Amino acid sequence: QPKPQPIKYRGAERLTDMLVHYNQISDILYYEVLDIPLPELQGLKTLKVAFHHATKDEVVIHTIRLPKQSTVGDVISDLKTKVELSHPDAELRLLEVFYHKIYKAVACWILDLLRFSPARKIENINDQYWTLRAEEIPEEEKNLGPHDRLIHVYHFMKDTAQNQVWKFAFLSLGRPEYLQDSDIVSSRFQRRDVYGAWEQYLGLEHSDNAPKRSYAANQVKL
Repeated sequence: QPKPQPIKYRGAERLTDMLVHYNQISDILYYEVLDIPLPELQGLKTLKVAFHHATKDEVVIHTIRLPKQSTVGDVISDLKTKVELSHPDAELRLLEVFYHKIYKAVACWILDLLRFSPARKIENINDQYWTLRAEEIPEEEKNLGPHDRLIHVYHFMKDTAQNQVWKFAFLSLGRPEYLQDSDIVSSRFQRRDVYGAWEQYLGLEHSDNAPKRSYAANQVKL
């Protein structure tokens, strides 16, 4: 497979330098045909952003190219010119998704556990391992009261043979604590400024009834 990072402009003097892969010489060189010169491209940051429409099921992947010193706010402004919004005054947010969960690695990256800070520079955002998701901010989330709390929810499965009903659980760092009807859910979740609060979820455990897909492995010998 090709390396995660491309060879920089004038980053190798000889062909053998370009073929070294984990201290071994490969006989395959991967290349991509660009639409702009490589030196110009290296001055830009390219991000692939999945835009989820507010009222439609469609998801469209947009490629955003901006100078490396641009901010998340610049990404959102550029994205607004490319997508269909539910109304002209709709606000967008950018989420970092890892293994289908909204994720945050460093507290200062996100303003409210959900979105990147608009002032954050995009140079160090890595979309190779994370999925960048853009979506409209729902109106009911814009004016949260002092006692309102946003709770992340995800689905999970444990034992598909015995798990035939839906169960609700509080999950912290991946460990489920099943909830009783008398539990007050909001009391389980920490304040948003407490370290680790981003790794707390309301989990919905249920069986997997989706049809299994078969994958065919194809090899091409060159």
